[in-house]
Amino acid sequence: MISMNENIIPYEGLDSFKFGNKLEDVRRMLKEANITFNQCMGEKQYIRPDLKHEIITINNSIKLYFVDGILFEIGLQKDFKGQLPNGIRIGIDITEAEEMDSNLQYDEEEEAFVSSEGYIVIDNIDSSIISYIEIYIPEVEKSEEFFQYQWLERFK
Repeated sequence: MISMNENIIPYEGLDSFKFGNKLEDVRRMLKEANITFNQCMGEKQYIRPDLKHEIITINNSIKLYFVDGILFEIGLQKDFKGQLPNGIRIGIDITEAEEMDSNLQYDEEEEAFVSSEGYIVIDNIDSSIISYIEIYIPEVEKSEEFFQYQWLERFK
């Protein structure tokens, strides 16, 4: 059962959605659970324009990112109530999050706080409250490795 209160597991996914899930399986699961979602095309990458990038958005809370029909990244926002293993969740102050994860560092390029534990958090610039959490497969951390797309074979 899909819930807005699931565990957020870096490098793995959520309780309901695991990295490597296929797009058609996720769509079927959402339809069977009568969950409304939107699907759109993501940006084409110049390195491999033949690979389709697609995004499924659920209740403005969960964004599922696919390449070539394979789930590789999950973004969480607004009404999502789940938390990371260390207790970090949407709605807490970034200072509190930094106390929970000493590896959390601000990345100017990403304009986000990045953890070596496999996730990114973004806070509201005015309130310092976390408004977005992103988890992903390990290859995302090494863009040259990610954009070779050899990781796709692991999930085929």
